This record gives sequence, structure tokens and C-alpha cells, in this order.
Amino acid sequence: MNMVGYKGKGVSGWLSLATSYALQVWLQICETYGLHTQRSVFSDQFKALNQAVNKHLWDGNWYGRGITDDNVAFGISSDPQGRIFLNPQAWSLLSNAADTQKIPKIIDAVKKELESPYGVEMLSPSFTAMREDIGRVTQKHPGSAENGSVYNHAASFYIYALYTKGYKEEAFRLIDKMIPGPEEEDLKQRGQLPVFIPNYYRGAFKQFPRTAGRSSQLFNTGTAHWIFRCLIEGLFGVKGETNGLRIDPQLPEKWKSVRIQRRFRGAEFNIQMKRVKGISNLRIQQDGVFLPDNMVTEIKTGNCYELLVEIPSD
Repeated sequence: MNMVGYKGKGVSGWLSLATSYALQVWLQICETYGLHTQRSVFSDQFKALNQAVNKHLWDGNWYGRGITDDNVAFGISSDPQGRIFLNPQAWSLLSNAADTQKIPKIIDAVKKELESPYGVEMLSPSFTAMREDIGRVTQKHPGSAENGSVYNHAASFYIYALYTKGYKEEAFRLIDKMIPGPEEEDLKQRGQLPVFIPNYYRGAFKQFPRTAGRSSQLFNTGTAHWIFRCLIEGLFGVKGETNGLRIDPQLPEKWKSVRIQRRFRGAEFNIQMKRVKGISNLRIQQDGVFLPDNMVTEIKTGNCYELLVEIPSD
């Protein structure tokens, strides 16, 4: 979007939200380690960013992508092309800019406007002609790269955001769509075996369904790192924190049991998770002894820990 801010006036909605998220992460670090310098400044700044995005870019059901040098909001419902972008929606959840009334609207809009059989698209509808106040992205072939493909790196941001808000079924469904197959028809359409997640699959499914889903075959992507985070911290909920290893799984309801291994702080954790009827709260046994909460503490390098995680079942 090289033409949005070349006059020094245009702004990015999603970068504003990402900055808000970064400030909040830094505030957590400051709180953990007692770094009090300028904490109030960082706190005021992230709140101001969230407030500004809500004031200028909330479009009723989703957030706009940005504002051009000529003070024109784009990525909004009145745009014939590029009317909704994925990144602002993901980072509005991560930055807590979206409140409890907005979150369901955003998730519903993404599902209706951006989801395809091959994953969630970067934007929709794809641009088919140059829009000079936005720039280069509008010149790319519809459904390729940033112009409406299933851009898996961006999709993984959104999936992680869903896990942070507890939308586990929605999150897992989108992870599953990233992986080719197992149906033969899907494998042929993507043209790729399920041995890696590519940079993107062709998008613009509603506009050009014949080519939608084709793999870019590009493995140079940050997707794997974010999907790893989605799986470890979201799906399995085995999250490292200052005081230890927190266990807070968000397994799909149809999963009855699972086993995972994680290495953390030089220790090995063998973890079995299963659904158990007759309990109302998550229970964790460490080497046969129930823990008082869902945190494993006093971890010693070189030790091997056996954990049984019991999840309430209907």
C-alpha cells in the first residue's frame, strides 16, 4: 500500500492496532520485572490508539484498513473492492480494541466475507483494477499474494486472536483448512501435498473459483511460527509464563483425548489430556498428585514431568 501515506498523512489501521498490542505486551513485561519507567505513558498511548481506531475506522461490522492521504477511509463496506481486510480484524482482537459487542460482529463478518474452502482470505473482493490512492497491492493479480489470497501468515494472526478470545471451534476449523486434503479433489485443486503450509493459496474464491486454492509453493513464510504458537498456546494451552508452565487447553469438543510433549526450561513434559465426565473444573495431576491450580511451578532443568489433564465433559 505504497500510495496510502506517501504525503505523510495517511494511516494504517492494523499497524495502529499492532502498536497497541505491542505496548500492552511491553506493559506486562514492565509489571513482571518491576520496570516502572514510563509505564503510564505506554498505558495512555495504547488506550489512545484503540480509541482513535474505534472512532475513525469502525464501520459497523468490521474495522477499516486505513485512511488515505486525502482523508478517505478504505477497507469499508461502501468500497466495491477491498471492502474488508483481515489484518485489522485480527489485531483488533489481540489489542482489545474490539469490545464484547464488536467481537461477534467481526467474527461473523470474517466468516461471511473472507472465508473460502481453502482458508480465510486477506481481503475481499480482490482488486481487479488500479486504485491509485492505495497503490501496488491493487495491481497484483486478483487472488494472488496480498490481493485477496489465503495469505496464511495473516490467517494465523487471526486464528491466534480467536484463541485469545476463547473461540476454539472457529480457530481449529481454520487451522484444518490450511492443510491440504485429505480428499483427493482438494489435493488436486491445491496442487500440493500436506508436508508444509505455503505462503499462500490462491484466493478470490467468489470471483475466480477455478483457480482458487492453488498453492503458491512458497515455503518462505512466518506462518509456521505462528501456527506453532496457535497449537501450543491456543489449542493445547501449554503456555510458558514467568512462574511456570500454565495448562489451559482449548481442544475441539469432538476430541476426547490427546497426548503431547513439550520441552520447557530444560525439562521434558509428557502430557495426556482427556475428557472426564462428572467433574466441573479442569484438574491436573503431576506425577499422580493433583495440583492446586493449572500451573506447574518449581521446574527443574533435566527433569521429566508426567501430567494428566482432565477436562470436564458434558
